[in-house]
Amino acid sequence: MYLRIIKILFMALVGLLFITCSNNDGYQPHLMKPIAKKNYHEILFALDKKYWKGDLGKTIKSSFEKLVKTTPLPYEKEFYTDFVVPNKILKNIKNNNCFVFIQIENYNSKNVVPVIKKDLWANGQLIVELKFKSEQAAINYFKYKNNELKSILKTFNLNKIQKSFSDKNNINKELEKSLGLKFKAPSGIKLNKKAKNFWWWSTLEIQKDQNGSHEIQRGIVLCQEDYKNKNQFEKSKILSVKDSLGKAYLTGKRDSSFMKTVENEISKTMDTSFYINNKYVKQIKGCWRMENDKMGGPFLSYSWLNSKKTKIITAQAYLYAPNFEKSKYLRELEAIIVSGIK
Repeated sequence: MYLRIIKILFMALVGLLFITCSNNDGYQPHLMKPIAKKNYHEILFALDKKYWKGDLGKTIKSSFEKLVKTTPLPYEKEFYTDFVVPNKILKNIKNNNCFVFIQIENYNSKNVVPVIKKDLWANGQLIVELKFKSEQAAINYFKYKNNELKSILKTFNLNKIQKSFSDKNNINKELEKSLGLKFKAPSGIKLNKKAKNFWWWSTLEIQKDQNGSHEIQRGIVLCQEDYKNKNQFEKSKILSVKDSLGKAYLTGKRDSSFMKTVENEISKTMDTSFYINNKYVKQIKGCWRMENDKMGGPFLSYSWLNSKKTKIITAQAYLYAPNFEKSKYLRELEAIIVSGIK
């Protein structure tokens, strides 16, 4: 009798385990994978070794390692690249943030369509597969059409950064009800100043390097103005508004110091336009400094129309981190701004 009861209980337990393991909610293979690195600035290109030091490898390097000249000296590379053999990727690099697999074989298709895969070896990982009919076709792609791949990488990285931020932040406390805008941002970002159609938030932290402790300041400035005509999206108009706000509100310790745009042979401003969530966006990148003071650094600006197309919204981010590389912090600031363009 007891043996029969034990047998029934055992069979029930086996059945329960089978059901649990068969259920998609029970068996979650992603839990077994490591977390991908947050080395957003690096790309590993997986292709046959014979191409690394040839024209294809040189083209990839020159296309993705261009110096970004909208930041103060020393200029930083747009990306850092390296090569790996596709079928010999070691375990210690399988958790890299991004891989681009390049396959060259003789096939008839004229169009190169990137195939995107995620979380292959690690959670939060991007894999892009590109297939070309010849080495020359691959060279032409990376020479003339590399913006397509860069856009894929940028979108993935910004979305990944946004996942580490929160909707519960001091930006949304000010803007969600008044302007209907909602951003993902660090919870520690603080409101410094606000006026009519103007808001300024920032974070301040101390980081150490081999020379001691240094200040890092990251800021977001947002303003809106009545939309009258498309000329307001011109670079000169946006920068004029930016500098007028800097003189009025973004002042330093001295009465005569304020934030302004820097344009010279070393510090360039560059503008471009594109669409985010079907909204036309004007982007400007460049450098700023404090008039009559020593502070300065890079900035980036996004301008777009509100949902009613009655106001131009401009969100500008600035960074002060003279002892550190700028790309990491600028990418985080850009992720905050892009999260609110809907």
